[in-house]
Amino acid sequence: MSNKRAKRQTARCRGRSLRFGVIGAGGMGQGYCRIMSTIPYARLAAVCDLNRPAAEEAGRKFGVPSFGDHREMIKAKACDAVAIVTPHPFHCQPALDCMNAGLHVISEKPLTERVSTADRMVAAAKKNGVVFAVMFQRRLEPAICKALDLIRTGRLGEILRATLMVLEYRNQCYYNSSAWRATWKGEGGGVMMNQAPHMMDLFVQFCGLPSAVFGRTCTRMHAIEVEDQADALLKFPNGGFGYLYCSTCETGPGQMIELFGEKGKLVLRDGELSFFQFHPGIRTHIKTCDDMWAKPNVFQVPLNIPQVQSSYADYEAPLQVISESQSGHAKVLTNMVRHILFGDRLAMPGASGIGSLELANAITLSSHESRWVNLPISRSRYDALLSRLQRQSRFRKEDVKDKRTTDPKLGA
Repeated sequence: MSNKRAKRQTARCRGRSLRFGVIGAGGMGQGYCRIMSTIPYARLAAVCDLNRPAAEEAGRKFGVPSFGDHREMIKAKACDAVAIVTPHPFHCQPALDCMNAGLHVISEKPLTERVSTADRMVAAAKKNGVVFAVMFQRRLEPAICKALDLIRTGRLGEILRATLMVLEYRNQCYYNSSAWRATWKGEGGGVMMNQAPHMMDLFVQFCGLPSAVFGRTCTRMHAIEVEDQADALLKFPNGGFGYLYCSTCETGPGQMIELFGEKGKLVLRDGELSFFQFHPGIRTHIKTCDDMWAKPNVFQVPLNIPQVQSSYADYEAPLQVISESQSGHAKVLTNMVRHILFGDRLAMPGASGIGSLELANAITLSSHESRWVNLPISRSRYDALLSRLQRQSRFRKEDVKDKRTTDPKLGA
């Protein structure tokens, strides 16, 4: 935090609980409301939803004031920070309004539906000197921390090929649970916008953004407006190649990130991490081996992955203060609170959430233009495409039954 107002607000917060408002009273929003009771130095202070009866019901349920508009909540000075848990096309304006009022903000994934508005959110946080975080809690899993350590310490060497497989099965009942789901107006995209962002985020954290993509999207099995399947060829700045596949039509094992490097191979499959070392490295063996059928020696390296959350040196934050019994969401929120009150390094800065969104937008743009698209993408060109798709959005589900049910993976 850089400006005087933000410093004054932090000073006011010291010695008491940070008051959180939750914007969005759906299933996920109510999960956040429950989680707030587990966060040290924080408390739920308000809940907000454009559906005023839903906001009032949540307010009664959690014993806090309710609001039908986030601007009313800001005017009431009910909170010091907000968690935005609305459908992602409706993250940006509440975030901007709250930041301009001096409130700290954490956004559910993805930051928003398009990179241009994500850029605006990051800029507004910087301008107002407030904390801006994003909920990519999977980065804090021990196996992920270990994978990042192997990559950053050079154990893989130069990454030559990267593959991502995201299998996030959903049935039609899921899509029919809300009118906004799987529409261009309500989500701004399909599997890459809603179900795949966590794995896409990890992929970008591991190997960085490609320099160009050739993407294909389709609606294969569901009665929805947006894609339920996407794939793409990837080119990386160092000349490496990659492949991405995301689907809500496929189930079973196979969720995977695989990185092939000059010195080894790293595989994250269904949450389990494996690492293989080459001796000698690929480039050395190709150039120096005098046996025409020989291959480098490949051996699996035993990995010591501590389950105690003490392996967060990457974030330079004392996250060992976080209870192992907390859910991933609670760990991220606890870190944000400690960053605001005690100066711990922020583990999930909002700007770090732009990468996976940029990748998703690039694949969508490539699919609609049927050509390779360079990254970073043209914000204006993608905005024109998405605005046209949203104007043309005419999808009407035949049997919508509103269900405000929290995802069981939230751990609330």
